[in-house]
Order: sequence, then structure tokens, then C-alpha cells
Amino acid sequence: MKYCLTLLYVVITSFSASTQTKTVYYDMQGFTLLGRPMPNQTVYQRFPDSIKKLLRKPVWDLSKNPSGFAVYFESNAKQISAKWKTGSSVVFQHVAGTLVKGLDLYGLDNGSWYFAGVGKPNAPVYQETSLVKDMDGSMRQYLLYLPDYETCDSLFIGVEEGATIFKPQQNYFEGQKPLVVYGTSIVQGASAMRPGMAYPAQLERRLKRETINLGFSGNGQLDSMLAVIMSGIDASMYVIDCGPNLTPAMAQEKTVPFLRQLHALQPSVPILLVENIMYPTAKFNLVTKQKINEVNQIFKNAFALLKKEGMRNLHYLETTNLIGEDGEATVDGAHMTDLGFYRITLAIEQKIRSIEK
Repeated sequence: MKYCLTLLYVVITSFSASTQTKTVYYDMQGFTLLGRPMPNQTVYQRFPDSIKKLLRKPVWDLSKNPSGFAVYFESNAKQISAKWKTGSSVVFQHVAGTLVKGLDLYGLDNGSWYFAGVGKPNAPVYQETSLVKDMDGSMRQYLLYLPDYETCDSLFIGVEEGATIFKPQQNYFEGQKPLVVYGTSIVQGASAMRPGMAYPAQLERRLKRETINLGFSGNGQLDSMLAVIMSGIDASMYVIDCGPNLTPAMAQEKTVPFLRQLHALQPSVPILLVENIMYPTAKFNLVTKQKINEVNQIFKNAFALLKKEGMRNLHYLETTNLIGEDGEATVDGAHMTDLGFYRITLAIEQKIRSIEK
């Protein structure tokens, strides 16, 4: 069923076996949106149209995915539904539809975020589904993560008639500068089952700070323009996780200049350089193992050089135990399952906390 995308809200009627329930849908454009790296008139894309010509085409195209975006709201609803419009062109053999163009709802309970429901895409473009129902009607805060690998042109959240929904009166993330994570398809979210399981999203909830996801599938290549964009964000820390998209030659050419540029633009903000994860298949594939080792050695050399030059806010995280050593953390030997994302989240969280002591 297609629906109007221009109204502030619409009312529809749904039917159960014994009752008639009205659901009021609210346009989320007026609500708090976490994860946006730049001021942007196009609500659900990461970069504004004004910088399109400054980016490589694949980076621009991927920036139209609202990866890491989360609508932050408060409601006393007993049931929450959603309608949203997505693109229809992206299909991956190793990525779930719930990550590509689904929604992911978390509720705040006793100071911690808990998974509350998933919006399963059920149509090529116009999606509509119930996220959670049969709740007690308590007032609580919610995070609704948007699709990681498709566009999202509109988003409406529905609650039962008489329930309230508004911007949170007390901001859970207040007083914390955002964390910025730049990297590859892994940073963007592949291959978590839901948008909220990508490791930047997990860090957002665990560290209690907004997190900016600058993951670009196949294109985390230490582009100079990304250093400029990142420096424009008043961040608590920059996490650089580009190893999987770099050949040794690219790593050799770009690592030191990128880190120097970012540091020069924001000398007071810590930078964390993360090694390329050791893919489980590298135990058998010697070419893969050699490539990872070469890239990581270049990272080590770059880190040592820049520290010797006096770059104080540069930090380093080695690949050891980032995703575990049992070989069970990926879908295809490179892109992580929820288990892999949970493990790397814990490792990066621990490192960030140690830096910030």
C-alpha cells in the first residue's frame, strides 16, 4: 500500500479480531536524529549535496545510505509501528535484508539500551510493519536505527491514538562529544543482522555518546577529503579502520599523509588507528595472510614514525583478539556476524576507555 509522504502525520485504522485500533503516524523529520556528520538539508543521507563533487563517486553514492543514523524519541506507546520508503536496488548474498533496508528499535530500561523490535522490509520500496506491541505504556526513550545499505527517503513512526511521542526531555547523550568511525563495509555494518549491531552503533549505546558512521563499503581508502570532513566534527575521538580496503601500496602511500592531515586540522582530538582484522581464512589462504600482515606492518611503521615526530594524540590497536581466535566471527571470512561485531565492539570500547582515563 502506498501512502502520502508529505503530511506531518496520517491516521490509519487497523483491525484485530475484537477491536478497532487507530494508529497515528508521525513524520520523523522533526525529531532528533543521531549520527549525521554534517548539516544536511537532505535528511536521511550522510553528506549534503553541496559536497558531491568533492568526493569519489562510490563514496558519494554510499553516503546516501543513512548508516548509523538513529531517530531518538520518547513515548508512552503500548505499540510502535513504522512506515518508511527505501531504495530497491541493493541485494547482497552475504547480508540480511534487515540490515540492508530494515529498521532496528532499542528501548532504554534502567539506564541501558535493550533490543525491542526489528522492522523487517516486506516490499520493494514502501515498507510498513509493527516494531513492538503489547507494552505496558510506560514513558521511555527509544533509538530507531535506519537502514545501513539502502536509501531512506521518508520515515513515519506510528503509535496508538492517545499515546504521546516527542523529543526526549532529558538527553541520554548530553555532554558527550560524538565518536567518529571511518572505514570500510565492516564499519558500515556488513554483515550484521540488524543496523543496531554494527559496531559503531554498539559503541554508541555502550559509551553513551553519539557515534558517526563513516563506513563506505569497498571505499575506506584514506581519502584526503574524509580527513577534512572528519575535522569539521567536534569529536571526542576519531577511529580509523580502513585496513580491509587498502592494498599494501595504498597503505604505504596514504597512511602517514592522512594521519598528519587529520592531526593538523584537529590536533587536540585523539586518533585511534585500528589494524586490519586477521581474517579466519588467512589460516589457509597465504596470499590473504601476507596482504594483511603487510598492511598492518605499514600501519605499525606509520604509528612509530608519527609518534617519533611528536604526535601525542595518536593511538594504536593491534589485530590480536579483535574478533576472537576461533574462526567463528565472520560470514564469509571477512565480513562479521553479530558475534564478530560484539567482539570487536568490546575490544575497541576497552581501548577507548583506556585512552580516556
